Amino acid sequence: MKRLIKISLSVCTVLLFAMQMNMLTSCNDDMSAESYYTFTGEMMSDFLKNREDFSLFRQIVERAGEMVFLGTRGSRTFFPPTNEGVEAYLTEMGYSSVDDIPADYCDTLVKACLVDDHVLYTYDMANTQQETNELGLPLIIVTEDSVLDENGLVQSVINSSSAIINSLKNDSVENGVVHPVDQMLIPNTSVGSVLLDDNHSEYEIYYEALRRTGLLDSLARFRDQSYETWKENYPEYQSGIHSGDFTYVIKRPDHLDQGYTVFVVPDKVLYEKYPEYFNESMSMDEKIDGLYKLAVSKYNDSESAQIFGLNEKDSQGRTYKDLYWNENALTSRYNPLNMFLSYHMLDRLYESTAKLVNCWGINTNYADPTEWITTMLDISMLKVERVYSSIDPQIDQAGGFYLNHTIASVYNSYERVRGAKVTQPASNFSINCAFYYLDDVIAYDNTMRSNIMNTRMRIDVVTLWPELTNNGMRLHGTPWKGYDATTDNTESTLNYNIPSGYLKNTTVNESSIFLVQRPKYTFWNMGGDEINFLGSSYDITFRLPPVPPGTYELRMGYAGMSDRGIAQVYVDGKPEGTPLDLRYNAADSRVGGIYGVDLTDEELEENNRTMKNNGYYRGPASVYTYKGGADSKYTQPTYYAPDCDNMNENKVTYRRKLADVTIDYHTYHTVRVRSVWVQGNSGCFMFDYLELVPYSICGAGGLGEDEY
Repeated sequence: MKRLIKISLSVCTVLLFAMQMNMLTSCNDDMSAESYYTFTGEMMSDFLKNREDFSLFRQIVERAGEMVFLGTRGSRTFFPPTNEGVEAYLTEMGYSSVDDIPADYCDTLVKACLVDDHVLYTYDMANTQQETNELGLPLIIVTEDSVLDENGLVQSVINSSSAIINSLKNDSVENGVVHPVDQMLIPNTSVGSVLLDDNHSEYEIYYEALRRTGLLDSLARFRDQSYETWKENYPEYQSGIHSGDFTYVIKRPDHLDQGYTVFVVPDKVLYEKYPEYFNESMSMDEKIDGLYKLAVSKYNDSESAQIFGLNEKDSQGRTYKDLYWNENALTSRYNPLNMFLSYHMLDRLYESTAKLVNCWGINTNYADPTEWITTMLDISMLKVERVYSSIDPQIDQAGGFYLNHTIASVYNSYERVRGAKVTQPASNFSINCAFYYLDDVIAYDNTMRSNIMNTRMRIDVVTLWPELTNNGMRLHGTPWKGYDATTDNTESTLNYNIPSGYLKNTTVNESSIFLVQRPKYTFWNMGGDEINFLGSSYDITFRLPPVPPGTYELRMGYAGMSDRGIAQVYVDGKPEGTPLDLRYNAADSRVGGIYGVDLTDEELEENNRTMKNNGYYRGPASVYTYKGGADSKYTQPTYYAPDCDNMNENKVTYRRKLADVTIDYHTYHTVRVRSVWVQGNSGCFMFDYLELVPYSICGAGGLGEDEY
């Protein structure tokens, strides 16, 4: 439901200094935190009791039995609606008074507007800020220069419906901060099939195609109830867990939820860009036929047939392409329309653009923040990128999100691919699904495989497992809060231990600790996050990301430190080289790196050759971490040279070649990491990112690589 957000309150005089400014990816207020409020000593419960304009929501809190909780100590963020907002909700729902709202739903309404264990002020918010409320559901706070209140001030809107009131925001209370809103926050607990059914007026063709292929029905799965039982075999919390020099409290995941993201192309885009297949006067059957023909044009080549197993035969000798490439077999995974739509779907939930790409630690003067993500089309990947004009001056929207974009370079014969721009609609997510608009179709076609993916693919290991995204472990918490043993166990600073059997296509032996570290941007890793394998004899096997067939150099990025361990790496069950010893840094003679001195370009090139001959590479020049103490300065990704450690200049952060890997058609490949030597609980295997580099770039006679 689209609403025109307006504020018509006369409770307070608008603070004249509430103007906001953009700072890279954030919309930050123009003054210091202390300028926005006067501390009153109130609790959140007192805030409601002492202000008549919140008397109706106070009644809801009392009916829910939550007033005592709001009076307890804590660190919370609260978004209570004004009386006007509650009255609008009562009218919309047909209630004559608050007493008509069921008491258990009053509890839901209170928890929908409450974030626990996290105090968030508007001057710390990004343009799109995502938080999780007490129901475990997202609150998407969008701040755009084009959205103004009646006084012409930039406004922050939550879940496309509730505006934070500028004159009342950032009101500090003893147990957190209060941001009054103009409308009641209503949680959307529907599943994906219902979400798309309720919101498909702009994309009727894609919606009907999703329905006819049966893919719409796949969006109904949400929570794996079996995990609710077997998780009890594992402690909810474990303390005293050592990884490196740090000691953690780790938590098992609360649930095993499934999630989805669907990229849809609005009808008007199809009419404009593909008039040979679509026009408005067509019947829906004719439009689906047009989409089917468009799908055929993307996948009707011999390599696609090999990649997706279309040449495989049934018992009667008929190929899958012969059997399923027709409009009577739309529900088959081998059908071209089914394949086409599956590539537009992810088995992970990105409720907002704030979660699409991890932008921490990427110097956008040299590279765009990028993720490589598997799709629901078997054996395929999608490139998700936040594109800046410093990298691609031709881009339509600097800082916008694009799928399958690439700049012109030597790797693609200087053929730029614009890709499809992502737009976040209003009311775009539910309990297990989100959808986004694209301004063009996407496909795992020859352009994607031979052009866009013919590059050094750097993959954050946290993205390898959809479960980490779907259950709130990826990009969890507050990256600018560095490690602190006294506070690293609250909900906003938790680190997670993944039980054996939790991750699909992954085996974790029972003696392993699979530690998912929340982002801490002062740690020597890419994006602030990492995974640590711990335990007396850890042994973990997982799938390699599916890349186009060919030969690749497989590398791993990590921080080499004396408290690490040693592990043997296997690819497809075969041991690769000598065990990987993570205890030394790149200045060690076994690596041969020269650091801490000024080298000429020729000397640097020679030293890089020495490192490569030894099987190593410097860290990426475009990736940085913040030095200790910087956490008090940067609450949004911001590169400032004096406060940053660049990975290519840091002898601790470097890359090692693991193996040459030949990727076959229609096949998944595996990596196994088995401990060889540990130092008690401290000998961890630090797992930060992988690189898959086509041999045509990095091999003998290859095109060569840049330093970024």
